Amino acid sequence: MAIRARLSRWLDNRIWRFTIDEWDRRDVFVSFCVIRSGDLLQNLRPVAFLTVFVCLCSCEGNLFGPESREIAGGYRLKRAGNPGQFALTIPYEDGGLIIDEIGWREPFIAARASGSEYWDLIDTAHARHIRVSDLELKSNPIYQSIQIKSAEIAWKDLNRYKRLW
Repeated sequence: MAIRARLSRWLDNRIWRFTIDEWDRRDVFVSFCVIRSGDLLQNLRPVAFLTVFVCLCSCEGNLFGPESREIAGGYRLKRAGNPGQFALTIPYEDGGLIIDEIGWREPFIAARASGSEYWDLIDTAHARHIRVSDLELKSNPIYQSIQIKSAEIAWKDLNRYKRLW
């Protein structure tokens, strides 16, 4: 508050001295800077807006929603070319297996590729990948608790910014 009062008194003194012609060169410069600083900020707004806009557009990140969502251990569900197609990608890879159905329960991810009769079963704790039949998936007590759902429903269930485990 004290700084504000001093600044206000200082400005009042400068403006008063400017109006009654008792000023020297320093006062003219200060008064000119005080008057011009408001114009300067007004003129820089479009430039600042344009700069921020260009910086945001040049970023490689997708600001309006990521195209992939992490399940666990770097395994991600990614939107493929069509809106209804999804791919299961392995860690540090871009492409993946186009899937119709997927399910998970820590530490397992089970996914069925489009048109396949086998399930790809991934153990994220040990980084193992095996293929099992539908009968084996349903009969094995370890895998029975995995809830299978369509890839589109799984996409909606996954959080954009947080993995499951």
